[in-house]
Amino acid sequence: MKNLTQVALLCVFLLSGCSSKEGAMDLFRPNWTGIDTTELKFQFGQVVNFDVDSQQISAVVLDFDKDEGGIWYGLCFLDEGKLFGTQIPSGLVNTTCIDLLDLTYLNDSAVHEFEILDNLQVDRLKVGVGRISPVTNYADLAYDFNRGIEARKKNPIPCDEGMLDSNAHRQRYFEVEKILKD
Repeated sequence: MKNLTQVALLCVFLLSGCSSKEGAMDLFRPNWTGIDTTELKFQFGQVVNFDVDSQQISAVVLDFDKDEGGIWYGLCFLDEGKLFGTQIPSGLVNTTCIDLLDLTYLNDSAVHEFEILDNLQVDRLKVGVGRISPVTNYADLAYDFNRGIEARKKNPIPCDEGMLDSNAHRQRYFEVEKILKD
């Protein structure tokens, strides 16, 4: 499984040499090389809903991964129509902010009951993957969802503050329109 969380933290320092915010985003974009997405249960941009112990959990499918454990679906949760995300600093001087989406990767073997609610026209170039979490069952999916909501109840710090603080709270919500095709 990709370890993008560590890459994101490391890039806080490395991105100071990137020439643009768009160049920095290239490091965080989904890469499906070697994965045939046509035969998967979910497709890019689908909004899927899971009923976990009478709790409705909706997410947008934004990435795919494949390793020795099989296929993993990168799901970005929705809460009241907003995406779970993280904002990180780029550059130590003239700091800019990079908006990344937090994904929970659900293993294909765990997928059983679900409903497809919509198919969004997502611009893949607008998707940057931030925090990641692998799960292998719906109970862990619900745990990640609820933990994400709790994290977003805290006030996030501005991305140009606390750059060296590994405990800085950067989780926030983003509008769905942020990732849609123009």
